[in-house]
Formats: sequence, structure tokens, C-alpha cells
Amino acid sequence: MAVNKGGRIVLIVASLIVIGAGIKLAAPLLVPVLVAAFIAIVTAPLVMWLCDRGVPRLVAALSGLLLDVAAGAGLGFPLAAAVATFTARVPEYASMLSGQMEQLELWLAGYDIHLESVYDFSEPTWMLNLATTTAQSAASFVSQMVLVLLIVAFMLFESTGLREKLARVATPGQIEELSDAAHEVNTYLVAKTVMSLLTGVLVFVWCWWRGVDVPVLWGLLAYLLNYIPTVGQIIAAVPAITLALIQLGPGQALVVAAGFGGINLAIGAIEPRVMGQALGLSALVVLVSMVVWGWLLGPVGALVSAPLTMVIKHSLAYSDDLRWLAELLGPSPKPSGKPKKNADSADELSRA
Repeated sequence: MAVNKGGRIVLIVASLIVIGAGIKLAAPLLVPVLVAAFIAIVTAPLVMWLCDRGVPRLVAALSGLLLDVAAGAGLGFPLAAAVATFTARVPEYASMLSGQMEQLELWLAGYDIHLESVYDFSEPTWMLNLATTTAQSAASFVSQMVLVLLIVAFMLFESTGLREKLARVATPGQIEELSDAAHEVNTYLVAKTVMSLLTGVLVFVWCWWRGVDVPVLWGLLAYLLNYIPTVGQIIAAVPAITLALIQLGPGQALVVAAGFGGINLAIGAIEPRVMGQALGLSALVVLVSMVVWGWLLGPVGALVSAPLTMVIKHSLAYSDDLRWLAELLGPSPKPSGKPKKNADSADELSRA
């Protein structure tokens, strides 16, 4: 029996390795499909609601698609403009950084410490490279969104007849389980979108008030990276604080950093109340899944790591052999009641 169990574990590990290698190779194809799937999951309830009220399937699907296009345009155009503005100002930031580093070198030279022996700060080409890479990534993102929206359109149209198709191939119990899983993922995505939007607005207002350049870019970056649980907002804060350090100096950079910290603490206190147990994953699993999916699928994998892991957890829960793994992926249960030892002690005192 032990041999069979050990062989089963080896088979599971080998299967995961093969699946991971396949996902890594197919990442360019899978990324737009996954993004489209999660957009469709959020929009599908609206499309089905319209169909239930007598709206033709094609009109309902087009209405959902138009809503997605409007949301994408509302995000894409300001992001493109902000990236262009930041790229155009990079030479100014490079000049500011060079001046600050020259002052630092002169100050350290009085203590016989010479920074130029470590790195030449007179021409900070890394900023130009960063700006170029950012612009290229933004252009690639816009081009991929066209493909994503095309896939979303077909997914939304197919979703209008999904219930009828499932009724032919699945039992009512299976349909209910699939509906619960889809509802949980949808609840998480909608709640996360609302909290991410609130985070982006607060970051924009804070950076604008403190005088950090291109506050729209930092607000949009905070909105997008807030989809990455636990560490997303830390990553989003780094470039804004770095720019504040270059543009405004160390004192203002600390103030900007304190503002980011306050926003993160406030959102971190509100988010669990809004989302409840929608995520259904332990903190360690969330962090590890972000690293794994980010390695397999790139930055988009890190953004959708939480809902992807939720889908896998639900799939494991439907298997009798793998349900234990789904339980391990879930959050730690809250302790309830008094320890048995205390209860036994109370019984002994009552008897006395």
C-alpha cells in the first residue's frame, strides 16, 4: 500500500513537471487566452442578465464587449499618454540624478570614499534603457489587447448558450458546483477590481499632491499591480518613490513613501472586509503561486496568479484522491471553542 501511494505521488510530481514545461512553452498563446477568459468571467453575468430579459444573444454579447472596450480605452489611453510623458522627461531625470550623484561623490570624497571606482554615475543610461523597455512593453500590451478583445467577444457570445450546453452533458449537482466555482472567481475579480481602482485613485491623488511627476502613471501602475496579492503594491511603490528621490530629494521621497505605506495599510484593512473569504487560499500559497505563475507566464501570470490558483483548488476539490491537496491550499481554519485540556480541568473542578 505504501509503495502504491509513493508511486502515485511520484506520478503527480512528474505530471506537474510536464504540465509546467508545456505551459512555459505555450505562454505566448496562453496569456491572451487567460486574460480574455477572466475578462469574460467578469462580464458574462451582465450578458446573461440581458439574455434573461429577452435581449437577443448577439446584442447582449456586443453590449458586454462594448463595456469591456470602454473600460480598456479608459485604462489604455491614459496609460499610453503617461508612458509617453515619462519617456520624454527621462533625460531631465538623468540630468537631475547626475547632479545629485556629483554632490554625493564630493561629500564622500572628503571621507576618502570614491564612488566613480564602482560605477560611472555621470551618464545613468539605465534610466534611458528603462524608459525604452517601458515604452516597448506598453506598445506590446496595446497590440495584445486587440487580440484579447476579439477572444472576449467570442467567449461572451458562447456564454449565452452555456447553460443549455451544460444541461445536456452534466448533472444538476455538477452544474451547481461549476456555478459556485465561477461565482467565487467572479466575486474575487469584481471585488479586487473595485479595491484596485480605489488604490489607484488614492495613489494618483497622493503623488499629485506631493508634486511627483506623471501621477497618472503611478496611479495606473498601482491599479494594475494591486491584482498581485501581498507584494503588488510594494512593487508599484518603488518607481514612484525613486522618481520622488531624484526629483524632490530624500525628504520628500520619505513623505511619498509614508503615503504609500498609509494607503497600503488602509486598503489592507478594508480589503478583507469587502472580499471576505472569496480568495480561499493561504497567504503562503498566494505568494508561491505568484512566483510560479510569474515564471511560467511572465508579468501577466503574476497578475492572474490568484484566480488561476483558485480554479486549480476547485478542480482538486472535485477529486477524491486529490481533495487533501485542495485543503492544504486553503486558508488555515480559525480555532473554535476551548482546548480540550481546559474543558477537562473545568469538569474536574465541578466534580470537586
